[in-house]
This record gives sequence, C-alpha cells and structure tokens, in this order.
Amino acid sequence: MQVHVAIPHYNAPRALKDLLAQLTEQDFDSITVLDDHSTDQQVLQDVAREFPAVNFIFGEKNIGAGANRNRFLDLHNTGIVWFIDCDMRVETENVADILRQKFAGENHIMLGSTILYNNGQPMAWNYGHEMHPQHDWQFTRATQADDRQMLQQQGWDYPWIWGQRVATDRQVDWVAEGSFALLIDDFMQVGGYDAAFRYHEGQDLAHRLREAGVKIMVTGDIVCTHLDIDVRGKARHREVEQSARLFYRKHHIKTDQD
Repeated sequence: MQVHVAIPHYNAPRALKDLLAQLTEQDFDSITVLDDHSTDQQVLQDVAREFPAVNFIFGEKNIGAGANRNRFLDLHNTGIVWFIDCDMRVETENVADILRQKFAGENHIMLGSTILYNNGQPMAWNYGHEMHPQHDWQFTRATQADDRQMLQQQGWDYPWIWGQRVATDRQVDWVAEGSFALLIDDFMQVGGYDAAFRYHEGQDLAHRLREAGVKIMVTGDIVCTHLDIDVRGKARHREVEQSARLFYRKHHIKTDQD
C-alpha cells in the first residue's frame, strides 16, 4: 500500500526545511507541501528548489488549516496519507513501514501519533474524548482532584495526564491533527475537512469519521516532537471560541434538544 505525506504549511519555512530534510530520508511514495498562501512566497520557492522530489501546492489564498489540508485531495492519490504539521520533528525512523502494518487489510482507522513537547514530555490534549461543555467540565474537575477512579470509569484515564506515553494502541474519540494518518478513501468519503472551522477542525473530522465507521486510534509507535511555532498570533483566541461554538451547534445542541 502506498504511503503519502501531506504537510500543511503557513509562514514557517525554516521549520519546513528541517522537516523535509528528515522525511526525504524515509521511504514514502510521495511528499507534498500544502502551502496556505504564505506571505513570503519567494522564500518558499527557494525551499522548493532545494527539494525537487517534493511536490508543492501553492494556495492562491489563505483558507485555514483544515481547508488547506483538503488541497491534498486534488492529487487523487490512493493508499494512506500521513498529515504532519510543518513545526514537527520526527523521532521515528520507519514511519512508512509502521503505517503499512497498521493499515494492513484496509484497516479503517484514523491513527494519531504520540506527540511530545520539546522537553520530551507527552503533549497534553494529544488525544481524548469529544469536546462537550458538560463532559469537559467533569474531566477538568476529575483531573484537578486526581480522581483516577472517575477517570477510569469514564474512559478518560489518558496516559498524558500523568506524563506518560501510550504503551499500546487505544481507541479514543479524536486525535490531534498535528500528526495523524488515515486511508485516503476514508478522507474522501467524508468530504475532507469542514472549511468553516478555523480551529477544532480535527475534532469535527474525527466525529464525522466515527459516524462513517472509522475507528479513531492513538499509537506510541510513531513519535513526533512539536516545536510549537504559532502562526495564528492574536487571531488564535477568537478562532478557538468561534470554532467551539460552531462545533457545539453542529454536533451537540441539536442532538441534546432531540
């Protein structure tokens, strides 16, 4: 099965260059950079010339992280796509082989990686339960009280709470969009990302994939370090709140009223 890499990018050419230097040493069938209309196109063109084996899609306008990932669908590839953000450092050497094993037999999963902070600790909210006002409040209260019994009863006993990595693959509601893989056919079946989301787009995608029969899994076999380059700036807080309200209206408010 073919394994393709898709790298969403916006205004982080130095990090992108470092990531491409890593990925081009591994055995992928293709690597594609999805640029969301970065402000300095000349710098990005210079990076493209350094990596002639890498495909570059230059967006004509900025459309947001989720919609930008949908540009990958224009390539009409088959097999597996691994989406990895440009501000990542890959700690696993044989990612393509691992993905071929995980997806053997057309295994319909969305597979999230273990993502670390720069200090080597597992990233908080790398995976978990679907966002919901009541559930999130209960989870926060349980973690603050270190109520492990309640967390276990709810299925919320995530290793990252205690600074631990995933020991065995486990099923969750969603995984962080910074590094995850899925079958391209499954991505196409749900229509890719909902372009209305500027944040929480991964939660929405995972919800729709689950409705389509895809299991959401997280693994400790693929590890990346998040370098945490913020390209949203002052818009982040506004986008977080707007997208949360959009998610609740789309997936919870109507259901709760029904």
